[in-house]
Amino acid sequence: MIIWAGTSSEDVGMVIQHYPKVIIPAKKREVQAVPGRNGDIIIEFDTFENYEQQYDCFLDAKQFGGLGAVIPKVADWLLGNSGYQRLEDSYFPDVYRMAYVANSTEFTSHFNEYGWGTLTFNCAPEKYFKMGEEELTLSKNQKLFNPSSFPAKPIITITMTGSAGTVSFNGTPMNISYGVVGDLIVDAKQHTVFNNSENKSSMIQGQYEKLYLGKETVFTWSGGVAGVKIIPRWWTI
Repeated sequence: MIIWAGTSSEDVGMVIQHYPKVIIPAKKREVQAVPGRNGDIIIEFDTFENYEQQYDCFLDAKQFGGLGAVIPKVADWLLGNSGYQRLEDSYFPDVYRMAYVANSTEFTSHFNEYGWGTLTFNCAPEKYFKMGEEELTLSKNQKLFNPSSFPAKPIITITMTGSAGTVSFNGTPMNISYGVVGDLIVDAKQHTVFNNSENKSSMIQGQYEKLYLGKETVFTWSGGVAGVKIIPRWWTI
């Protein structure tokens, strides 16, 4: 079974026929050939390529009145949302991916009652741990351990009293200026900072966009910081 954009394949009469291929995405790199020199120069980046994930499926259209009746349901399920959508499957229940439908989908008809086809999703390289969606309330000098080797970009909620304060992640400071009251929401991946739906990026000094959760991260804070919570967004590939 797969769950695409919040809806199960079973809801459209679809059965995933077998365990899908397990794919490790490629690392992004540039390869340059230099005249007069053996081999290539490789420049590697700490990022990864998208990849295609395919699922061979069986469509039980008879229960819906035939393929002609069920195909619009399948099309709406696959294409009713734009952009990246959440993709889960029962083979990897602890993670989810962000993906989009990569190309057209064909179904081979059997007496207009059953169909066979292959779904192809273009997946972003990250497999996000579902446990990384849970908000964690931190304590000062708390150590947080990343279950993966890949640095995570969390959502950080900093509760402020109105005085200036500082939150540090492994010694990297995030300085918050005077006047912020309530929750300051920092998205380290999207590079945004909000307080009461207002953009407050200008009130934070320091390189907040470089804050990440490594294998082991120590949190501390001072000044007008009353508390810190994070949604870690752990991931692997």
